[in-house]
Amino acid sequence: MKKSRMGSNPLDMQNPIPATSSLEWIQDSRSDDAPAASDTTERSQERLKIDETPVPVQSMQAVVLSGGGATGAFEVGVLKALVKGMSPATDRQPFTFDVITGTSVGAFNATCMVLHDDPEAALDQLEDLWLNRISSHKGRTGNGIFRFRPPAQSLFSPEALMKNPTEILSRLGADSIFLTRDWLQRGLGFFQSSEPIEHRALEMMNLSSYVSIEPLQELLEDAVPLDIVRRARPALKVVTTNWETGEAVVFDKEQLTDDIGHKAIMASTALPGFFPPVDINGHLYCDGVVVMNTPTLPAIRAGADVLHMIYMDPDVKEIPLAKFRNTLDTFDRMLSIQFATNINKDIEQAERINRGLVAMERAQGDESEAGQQTQDFVKTASQIQKRLATSRAPHKKLCIHRYHPRGDLSGILGMLNFKRENIEAYIECGIKEAVEHDCEASGCVLPE
Repeated sequence: MKKSRMGSNPLDMQNPIPATSSLEWIQDSRSDDAPAASDTTERSQERLKIDETPVPVQSMQAVVLSGGGATGAFEVGVLKALVKGMSPATDRQPFTFDVITGTSVGAFNATCMVLHDDPEAALDQLEDLWLNRISSHKGRTGNGIFRFRPPAQSLFSPEALMKNPTEILSRLGADSIFLTRDWLQRGLGFFQSSEPIEHRALEMMNLSSYVSIEPLQELLEDAVPLDIVRRARPALKVVTTNWETGEAVVFDKEQLTDDIGHKAIMASTALPGFFPPVDINGHLYCDGVVVMNTPTLPAIRAGADVLHMIYMDPDVKEIPLAKFRNTLDTFDRMLSIQFATNINKDIEQAERINRGLVAMERAQGDESEAGQQTQDFVKTASQIQKRLATSRAPHKKLCIHRYHPRGDLSGILGMLNFKRENIEAYIECGIKEAVEHDCEASGCVLPE
């Protein structure tokens, strides 16, 4: 199976394509076969001629969706405003996209958004799934993403027992067998290990043993037909993490086969420590958020130059410090700072790309001595033209619109709270963010 691999920094790669290049990449592109500074005048003129050849460029729109558990409903709200032409980011015009990428819950949302040729129809179906299949609400037990082992909530619910007692008892039996086997394996490891007893005791604890993602598997099988996904017009990129190597692994829509497609989406949502990793062809995969919370690179590699980046991380300064310090608050703030730092690095990299391209454009028409020096620099980057000939993505300036909640939507535990009233609130928050979108306040990247 062919998969794309990349490092932990979303805009940091070994074999970059021009659209994701920085000025450092331009300098590094002088390979051994690149002409030296002492080239003949004839060859230099030939290179300048190539450099001056205009490259026809057609803008490609992309949506980039991040992780966030239940707060992924915020993405639904932003998409709703964009698709229905309610956002100033699209000049209040209905939005269509050419590329969509997602990690964690964003991978689920992204996949659902390609199920219909009409983005509005896809959006309506996605919103219905969140409100009626994913959320927990009156009339159902649990949510549509995960359940705990054993099914205690159902066992102590007379309504659930009366509705489907056979299924609940069957789950209880299967869970008992699973947990017994898990305890026996861990107990055997405890006595066979030569590690200190404190270390062995910690190894006995595994929260993910008590969590089943069968509800998500059933939801995907019912609502996400993979044959339609593979035939979709937009490019789709599902980001996961190889738990064995620590690499980000991107599954294209063509790779979402009937055998592994749903597994790849489940893997992208499998938060380590809470959800169990997913086995795909003998390798373990987990949540893509581990290495790439906002998958901008796959979108740019697919040729997109206008990106709508939707993520759930708030402005750190808007998160009030806890009156009494505690572990959950510490981890929540730590993750927010980490994700914000990575996103800001992506934005800074995009701005450097744009500044470099502007400088190259200006050098073409500048005949002064300083301009000639800049042209000499441009000539050393002639390898860009060679890569343009074989690259799917043209060398384009990047435009990045950013959408995210200003304050903390829920905290760490809230990511697992799928109550319908919360889901509805997150969707409304997303709509508000897109409708009131302000590029300057949001720190969007707007090319000159």
